Amino acid sequence: MGKFAAIYIFCEQPQKAPEEMENISSLLVQEGYFFTVRYHQESPWIQLFLEEPENVVQYTQDISQLFREQKLLGLAAYTVSDSVSFCLFQEGKMIRILQSGFSSERKWEFIQGEEQQWEAEIFKNITLKIGNPGMVSSHIQQIGILLNLPGFGIPRMGEPWTKEIIN
Repeated sequence: MGKFAAIYIFCEQPQKAPEEMENISSLLVQEGYFFTVRYHQESPWIQLFLEEPENVVQYTQDISQLFREQKLLGLAAYTVSDSVSFCLFQEGKMIRILQSGFSSERKWEFIQGEEQQWEAEIFKNITLKIGNPGMVSSHIQQIGILLNLPGFGIPRMGEPWTKEIIN
């Protein structure tokens, strides 16, 4: 994988996702963001693909202000160094941020907000405490699969996106 960064916007009515993508893409371009916008019909999430894993938390926070009514989730990973981030914003407010490995390899650097249901399963052998061994890129993969996010098994290898807008 090398590096991965994406923001996911939850679509309450997945049947309207293709037209919602057009609105999202248009607003992003208007605001100066040129992310690729993708959707796959088997997931209720619309993916914004980024090139900068180190900025996924900031971009998710900024974009959550544009889409205040929706839930936004950000994931990032540099697999070589195991630098990883997870963030969740809803109604423009931060719900959860988890980050490890960007300043100190494989160590928790930032833990803030409400614990999510899936954390007990994913982090069962890890203590969430700054400076302790943190999450790694395989955890990002597990989160993506568990939350049914496009890009993590959906679409499957060789299967096209239902719709993709390259800005």
